[in-house]
Amino acid sequence: MLNHAEAQKRAAESLVGFPPRIVEAYLNYAKKGDPKSLDVVVLGVLQFYLAKKPKELLDTLPGTTRLIEDLGGDSLTMMDTVFMAETLLDIKIDDAELARIKTLDELRGYVRRQVKDSAPSAA
Repeated sequence: MLNHAEAQKRAAESLVGFPPRIVEAYLNYAKKGDPKSLDVVVLGVLQFYLAKKPKELLDTLPGTTRLIEDLGGDSLTMMDTVFMAETLLDIKIDDAELARIKTLDELRGYVRRQVKDSAPSAA
């Protein structure tokens, strides 16, 4: 997990133009490690990059909402989302695995696993 100073720096550099709600959730995640805040960040980043923005916040939509068919996500949207997630969370997202992600729940779960797997283990 990032320290708070590093998270503030990354937020200032990378989250310019993002809604304050996303920045706050990112800083909260960095400070407390709250998975719900992580979800808000990931889905907020996705929503930011969608060409056609849904009226609802993505984290309020059903987890079965499909990224392409329901939200109109495309390869550019996913590339931008992945790049930002990797930058903010210090994770690596595999392109082949990303191609298999079809729903909001699958995206949330995948990012949570990547964050958990990349965290230094307490020895």
